Amino acid sequence: MAADSNAELMTAYLDDALEAGDAASFEKYLDDSPEARREVEDLQKLLSVVRELPDVEAPPDFYEKLAKKMRRRRAGPEGVSLSLISLPFQVLSILVIMVIAATFLMLEIERENAQIEKDPSAAEAKDKADRERAQARAARE
Repeated sequence: MAADSNAELMTAYLDDALEAGDAASFEKYLDDSPEARREVEDLQKLLSVVRELPDVEAPPDFYEKLAKKMRRRRAGPEGVSLSLISLPFQVLSILVIMVIAATFLMLEIERENAQIEKDPSAAEAKDKADRERAQARAARE
């Protein structure tokens, strides 16, 4: 059983939402897995403690304040959407990163070419390749 499906099955089992056949197969799984059995027992203890807690009512203006805060987070100052403001900055950041990466790669390529040119055997090989190309062009003409 996958971890996600185990968590879903465990939740449904604890809520008594499994059908009889699914509940029986899950109980068989619990019999085969002591670790899962301990987890279910721990969750059952936790649920019993939570059920014993007294009900607490939210303050009268709780929902109103919550809705107001959520609207404020969605919209920036004066109702302007933050996503519309932040999008150009995100695009600009990506462009800056791409320019820096391209510059770095170009400098690395130049540095590698400079190292090749400093290497005498590479310079000789390059000269030889150039001569061979020139001879091949001359032979074609």
